[in-house]
Amino acid sequence: MSISAKKIKILINNLSSPDTRKRHIAAEELSEGDERVILPLIKALKDENPGVQDAAMRALIKIGGEVTAYMVIPLLRDEPLLRNTALIILKEIGQITVPLLKPLLKDKDYDIRKFALDLICEIKHCDYVEEIVRLLKEDPNPNVRASAAKTIGILQYKSAITELVDALKDEEWVCFSALESLSRFKDSSTIKPIIDLLDYSSESIRYAAIDTLGKIGSAEAGKALLEYFKYADDFEKQIIVKSLVQINVVPHSSDIAETLKDILKNGDWDEKMIALKGLADIRESSAVKDIIDLAGSLDSSEPEDEEKLLIIKEMLKTIGCSDSLIEILNDPKIRYRGRKIAIEILGELKCRKAVPYIMRLLEEDFRDVRRAAAHALADMPDEFAGNILLDAIDDEDGHVRKEAIAALGKIGDKTAFIPLLNHLFVEPYKDVTEEAVKALLSIDTESVFKHIGEFPENVKESLAKNTDDIEMLLYLSNDANINVRSSAVKSLGKAEDERAYKRLTEAIHDKEPEVRKSALIALGEMNCCYDEIKSALEDPDMWVRVYAVKTLSRSLKQDAINSFRHMLMDREIPVVLSTIEAVAQLGKDEAFGILNPLLEHEEEAVRRRVQQIIFGDQMFEEEGVEI
Repeated sequence: MSISAKKIKILINNLSSPDTRKRHIAAEELSEGDERVILPLIKALKDENPGVQDAAMRALIKIGGEVTAYMVIPLLRDEPLLRNTALIILKEIGQITVPLLKPLLKDKDYDIRKFALDLICEIKHCDYVEEIVRLLKEDPNPNVRASAAKTIGILQYKSAITELVDALKDEEWVCFSALESLSRFKDSSTIKPIIDLLDYSSESIRYAAIDTLGKIGSAEAGKALLEYFKYADDFEKQIIVKSLVQINVVPHSSDIAETLKDILKNGDWDEKMIALKGLADIRESSAVKDIIDLAGSLDSSEPEDEEKLLIIKEMLKTIGCSDSLIEILNDPKIRYRGRKIAIEILGELKCRKAVPYIMRLLEEDFRDVRRAAAHALADMPDEFAGNILLDAIDDEDGHVRKEAIAALGKIGDKTAFIPLLNHLFVEPYKDVTEEAVKALLSIDTESVFKHIGEFPENVKESLAKNTDDIEMLLYLSNDANINVRSSAVKSLGKAEDERAYKRLTEAIHDKEPEVRKSALIALGEMNCCYDEIKSALEDPDMWVRVYAVKTLSRSLKQDAINSFRHMLMDREIPVVLSTIEAVAQLGKDEAFGILNPLLEHEEEAVRRRVQQIIFGDQMFEEEGVEI
């Protein structure tokens, strides 16, 4: 939105006001101006107040364009603050700036030449790269040549590869930039001259050459690095090994393994990740203890640590079911988190030879270790595991009991049936009881049914939720307890059996509203019994009527909407709102005719929802109403 000439004049005058706030506001509002405001804003960049300076800079960026760029370029010769501000403005203006920078590449001031190159590098666009190549070859200043080398790489100008290779013989700073650019191209023809740098006297150049070979990532580069590894110092060896990991050509040798372990212990996190990958690639089992120790130092409750832990686990799984991993289980020097991780990995690997060691850990002091041990044993059925898992169902910790019970159910050991059955009568925690129910059903559903009359109500309710046995569900659907009956009725919706249909059509007339509601949910899953569901529209309970509407709205019957549209006049608002949502499924045009009368409804919630459906959210946004 442009501003008038009169307003521009007032704002420009305000840039000279003694009131800082006025100057700041003026600079901000001039961002809507045209070329007439550019010079005053450039002058405002020299304002004594940093806030005004910043507002002027942002205004110039917003105005943008070739004229702004042209007028800002002279600031590159000014004092450092203005020069840096100019660099920011020109960078943000972007590609329009680039043609104006070409003359600067021939400026007698090497700083100006370098600023121009830095801007091209930041903007990442240029249609006169040959001029930059000329600077790389001919410019007398090494800083300019280094910037030119870097810019060529950023612009991906592969025609200058020869010139970049020649620049490897230039001063160190230029050589570094040339190597950085060559690493971007990943051209195999550059490997030989980079390898030659490994004989260079400068340590920094050798390190940079090793790093570049790793980024190029070819077999030839890997071969050269392996050869140089024999003569490298300790620090160089670390760089070489990191490069080899990146190339995926890590050979199995004791020297390389030791170097990787040293990086794992002493490197930063990114370096540790490289070392982990390398150790996993060569399946170095001697590193398992160090890797576990690293994993044990992480806190899985922290999102960042949890992500790292997942990576470490995957690396350990790659190394496999090694004796080194099993030895962790009994190593007192390994913190309990580390042992827990080792158990988890051995379980996921289904490492059968670890079973005797894991079984012993069910008597460990730490709850998490016992819990992990029980979970792991579930994945590795063993003839001796059942007895110790049975002992664990009496563990003082509910989490451990739950895992032990789940393991017994997964193993399917029939000798566990009676102990688990007895446990149902003493277990205080609902989730553990439910796990015991699942285990018993997994071991022997028929025997569970034989004892069904003995169970307390909470157990029967859990059975109703977890069994798919039609006989058991039919039995429980007639239980005296409302919760048991309701859960069983709901579960019958998953059964494809005529007896289930019959029982559900009976349950829709149960004396308890909760059971009637469950019957509606179950019939909805079956997509049947349209007339029976329709009858529930007249139910005395509000929530039963709500569920009747919801169930009918999902019906495949074409006249479903007509069967319940009269519910829009229901005395209870939740029923009306549910019916509105069902009608809305017809689409805006059809819903309009049905819902339009409700625009005059006495309840605001009803009126607002109908307005949303008919007119959409935009009306509320325009009126500033929060939906």
